[in-house]
Amino acid sequence: MRLTAAVTTTLLLGAVLVGCSDDKPAVCGSVDDLKTSVGNVKNIDLTASGAVSDLESSLTTIKSDLATVKTDAKSQYSTQIDAVDTAFTQLTTAADAAKADPTGTTLAAVVAAVPPFTSAVQKLADDVTSTC
Repeated sequence: MRLTAAVTTTLLLGAVLVGCSDDKPAVCGSVDDLKTSVGNVKNIDLTASGAVSDLESSLTTIKSDLATVKTDAKSQYSTQIDAVDTAFTQLTTAADAAKADPTGTTLAAVVAAVPPFTSAVQKLADDVTSTC
């Protein structure tokens, strides 16, 4: 009888511990990766030599991270993802122009495109975090 009680207690405890595991949706991790990549863009000094190249590399990483977020988020965050997509397109368009003709005007356009993009990513991250 004691053995049965001990086994039952052990099984119940195991079930409770499994039920309390930290199983977060995949989108939680992919949004964290995207936020890190965006943070890297915010740290680029666009007046420095090689800044456009650094920006181009960072945008490639962001594009990949954003694709993962889209896959993980499914349709649950479609409005927020659309806003991020729009802002990302504006940022990459500005970056492409700066790469083709790195002038004060084209670099200023890149600088102006960063805040709306980071804001859209932050809004998505905030909404996703509420479900993590």
